[in-house]
Amino acid sequence: MFTGLIETTGTFESLARTSGAAAGPSGAAARLALRVPNDFAPGRPGESICVNGVCLTAVEISPGALEMDVLEETLSRTNLGALARGQRVNLERALTPSSRLGGHLVTGHVDDTATVLRRRKQGADWVFDIGLDAKWMPFVAPKGSIAVDGISLTVVDTAEASFTVHVIPHTFEHTTLGDRAEGGRVNIEVDLLARYIANFLRRTGPEAAEGARDSSLTKDFLTEHGFA
Repeated sequence: MFTGLIETTGTFESLARTSGAAAGPSGAAARLALRVPNDFAPGRPGESICVNGVCLTAVEISPGALEMDVLEETLSRTNLGALARGQRVNLERALTPSSRLGGHLVTGHVDDTATVLRRRKQGADWVFDIGLDAKWMPFVAPKGSIAVDGISLTVVDTAEASFTVHVIPHTFEHTTLGDRAEGGRVNIEVDLLARYIANFLRRTGPEAAEGARDSSLTKDFLTEHGFA
């Protein structure tokens, strides 16, 4: 589990692909190699690292370098397979019991990729309009949380197939968002609580699902069913 508060950035070195039986006992489709700050490396192989919002397991650790196995499902669902040598990636180590939860609960299980439709300066901040497949928009709400390339951000506005976030200068400068031009792909993880609520509504029959569509998802409803 992660918070979406990026610790540092690393640099993409290579993605060595395998196929079929050559994928090895882990079933990995590729080996991802990164250059990382010397003080970032995890303590031992097997620890989880969030890379651009994707939860991966460190399998090889050396000073300033990390290697991780990546499944084909991960490559197809995220932007990791499209990285170019030297491109920056966001990095965060897993939570410990004493960590401050300054962002929101991020699992590192990316739902889909989205497209930066527009980015613009607004005062000292940056505003990003991000296009997302409409099937995910029920999970995205104004003032709610969303992970964009692993960064915990607050949704400002939503449309039928897009949402808007505001990015403070620190986040813009210390994460890969400063590198994301219009048309760039970003990894998206919707809020964990929204996912569970939607799943609950789907499983409690058509009347409950219809009620949600009719904006009957009230605080009393959530309290009655144990969500609040």
